[in-house]
Amino acid sequence: MRLFNRYFSSFDLLLVLGDFSLTLVATALVRWFAFLFGDSFGHGDWFVWLTHSLGMAAVIVISFYYSDLYAIDQTLSQRELILRFVGGLGIACVITGAISYPIPKFGKTVYLSEIVILGVILGLWRIGLMRMMGKAPIHAKVLIIGIQEIGKIVAEELWKKPNLGMEVVGFVASSDGEITLSFGNPKKKVFPVIATDRLRTFIEQSGVNRVLLAESSAWPDHLAEGLLALRTRGIPVEDCHSFYERLVSKIAIRDLSTDWIVRSGGFRREPLVLLTKRILDIVVSSVGLILAAPLVLIIAVLIKLESKGSVFFQQERVGQFENTFSLYKFRSMTADAEASTGPVWATRNDPRVTQVGKFMRKLRIDEIPQMYNVLRGDMSFVGPRPERPFFVKTLKEKIPFYDLRHSVKPGVTGWAQISCAYGDSEAGAVEKLQYDLYYIKHLNVLFDLQIIFESLKVVLLGKGAQ
Repeated sequence: MRLFNRYFSSFDLLLVLGDFSLTLVATALVRWFAFLFGDSFGHGDWFVWLTHSLGMAAVIVISFYYSDLYAIDQTLSQRELILRFVGGLGIACVITGAISYPIPKFGKTVYLSEIVILGVILGLWRIGLMRMMGKAPIHAKVLIIGIQEIGKIVAEELWKKPNLGMEVVGFVASSDGEITLSFGNPKKKVFPVIATDRLRTFIEQSGVNRVLLAESSAWPDHLAEGLLALRTRGIPVEDCHSFYERLVSKIAIRDLSTDWIVRSGGFRREPLVLLTKRILDIVVSSVGLILAAPLVLIIAVLIKLESKGSVFFQQERVGQFENTFSLYKFRSMTADAEASTGPVWATRNDPRVTQVGKFMRKLRIDEIPQMYNVLRGDMSFVGPRPERPFFVKTLKEKIPFYDLRHSVKPGVTGWAQISCAYGDSEAGAVEKLQYDLYYIKHLNVLFDLQIIFESLKVVLLGKGAQ
């Protein structure tokens, strides 16, 4: 199922619905216990209790979301899951306490027993669901036509997501053989490679019920006839790039052809969408600058007190249609940081970053002045991050389709910024490009609102900052 530009399995949706429903059950138990022991809350207005229950359920879901408890995969250790769960409950307590001030009835009806019962019920629920995920039956056996890299990437991604219930049973090539894929040392898996003339026989014996196409060149006649027979029998046949896009909400550039982009849906630039997006940019940036005004003054003083140099940092960046513009930030490095080195990637624990700069970068405060760029029209609030001309020139020569990032305005935040870690290398630039292409293809205002909302989570948790 596709929801908010991401594709979710039944387990993902069940996790959210389960947390919401069980929170209602936990608050009902608290009311029942209060009723048994004669507490006034147990005899109170049922409408107040229902409002309280729905509020607590919303708090739990939001808290768990910000604790990454809805980003579950089999690579997480049990310890990490426990830490996330405890952190989620802690955030719920803080939010509940904050709500209790403006909404007294909400806070007065929260008991310590309620948090305890919530912890026990939701903890048992998640343990049970994780075990069920581990024993989930395979309902889709996938065969990949071709041994190109995109097919191997899809096989690896499906291995990471067992809750989808999909298993790659083999690849098809001109001759029999096998492929060994490494999913991180020492995890390896060997897949059989089936010759094209044995395609029908293998499918009948292995029970294949989904076919993915990694091979984009012309097929031999017998392979084309075999695929046609499968399709007419109702077996889904889909391109690997399209399937991967739905699976992970990004577009793989490995083995990607211009033809795929040209024929693919999306990449629309409807005037009404662009106008609405511009209005959203102006509103969000104006409100943001007004709210940030007191913080801007404090940051300016701290920057001046710590090191010599200007408060603001101005740097040339590449914008839409590869036009350059001056991007504004708070200065987070020492003055003339690149005087002796020239343009270089920022790195983790970069010695050029000041102490105030580290704090600003952690919370992305140094990006606040870019809202002025948004008001000027150089940038949009949401879009691919603008790069420096030096790096753009280099990356365009090395990375296919890199110039497509410049078909839209760059952004203060973007799909890549909330979906992957900071890119301080060519490999990082490739990863960001794949998310940027997905954003460019699906550009719309609701998608922008989702990214803005999720960016708050990234800022609060300090993820991806350098």
